[in-house]
Amino acid sequence: MKPFFKIILKFYLKILARITLIIHRPTIIAIAGSANKTFVKDEIVRVLKKAGLEAGSNPKSFNTEIGLPLAILGLKSGYNSYRDWLPIVLKAASAPFRPDFPEYLVLELGVSSPGDMKYLLSIIRPTVAIITEITQRYLESFNDMDGLVSEYEYLVGRMDEGRPVILNYDNPRIRDMKDKTRGQVIFYSIRDDSEAIGWSALGAAAEEDGQTATVSHGQDSFRVKIKKFGDHHLYALLAGLIVKDYVDQKKKF
Repeated sequence: MKPFFKIILKFYLKILARITLIIHRPTIIAIAGSANKTFVKDEIVRVLKKAGLEAGSNPKSFNTEIGLPLAILGLKSGYNSYRDWLPIVLKAASAPFRPDFPEYLVLELGVSSPGDMKYLLSIIRPTVAIITEITQRYLESFNDMDGLVSEYEYLVGRMDEGRPVILNYDNPRIRDMKDKTRGQVIFYSIRDDSEAIGWSALGAAAEEDGQTATVSHGQDSFRVKIKKFGDHHLYALLAGLIVKDYVDQKKKF
């Protein structure tokens, strides 16, 4: 795709995505991190739909400067084909007025270069922010880990007072983001259950068809079983439970 065409396309899709959000005003759950975003996204969508709520999300890897507005507009990508982009560009003009827009949007935010988060947040204003994990993935475009971490700090720093900021307590860099936000920090962990942590899943035990763990939240604790293996699924489970709790509390008011 030629740079000039890409610039025009970015601007066009961004404007239409913002118009769409102004019209429909969905609850936006933003998921960021260099790993585990998709598992968390899928679990949250599952939880919301199970509760009878309409939830949309990014298909595939539509989490970038062009992919994110396409996800909001409910459109596919033309990739590198000008011929494929033409009908998409035409259809985009009516996309903001679609009648079946979901109440919740669960959106991955992809960061691979400095400034990516700032651009994505010029399109959306999250109601809930989740930071899943930060690793050295995508580090090649940054001077060091501090540069990469600053992208996620920008997200939590933009959250309004009282809005949920859900942080992975097990990563020290993410844990320290509590001092970077005015939002309501909620920690989750699969390593620790101290008082500072809102939600934890400990004592994981593998079984033939999945794993079990004890989930703790405040004074409550219960044993759960998921038919999936791996720590990343426990983290996704906790994120889903936190969002479900947020939605339940929201319904009370």
